[in-house]
Amino acid sequence: MGQSPDRSWIQLQEDLINQLIFFGVLIVGLCLNFSANAKKALKVPYDSIIGLYECIGRWPDSAETYSGRVEISHASEGVKVIRDIKGQRVEARGQFGTSTPDEVQVLKVNFRQNGIDYEETCMVSIDLDNYARMTCYLYSPKTKEVGLEALFPDHGQLKRD
Repeated sequence: MGQSPDRSWIQLQEDLINQLIFFGVLIVGLCLNFSANAKKALKVPYDSIIGLYECIGRWPDSAETYSGRVEISHASEGVKVIRDIKGQRVEARGQFGTSTPDEVQVLKVNFRQNGIDYEETCMVSIDLDNYARMTCYLYSPKTKEVGLEALFPDHGQLKRD
């Protein structure tokens, strides 16, 4: 004897629910995998930040502004950063790390100037010519108000004839 119409309808509904659950789990898994791979793909290579930069900034806990030049070059681990601000030349070291719970990639630079240990956390973005441009927070262990710094790439385009 065949199944009653009510039983086959219930079986169809159960099969449909099982398929929806399967595809839902599959989609969530694919999204999580894509998200993890997207984070890995966003890593900025050190080669992309090597070069000369014009620098403008404001010191931490101060209204004093400054300008100067920064040169970033390869180092055995990370990058070497030469800061020439107001005629004072300081060597620093930098490495990519992460910041915030989202693990946003940033360049962290450490240097000592005038007896104070500073750290900078810089976001790296790309300008209209595909060169790195950086905006940074500058601070020391005792900072109450962070300083700001912006680095603009200087590959010859800043001078106009």
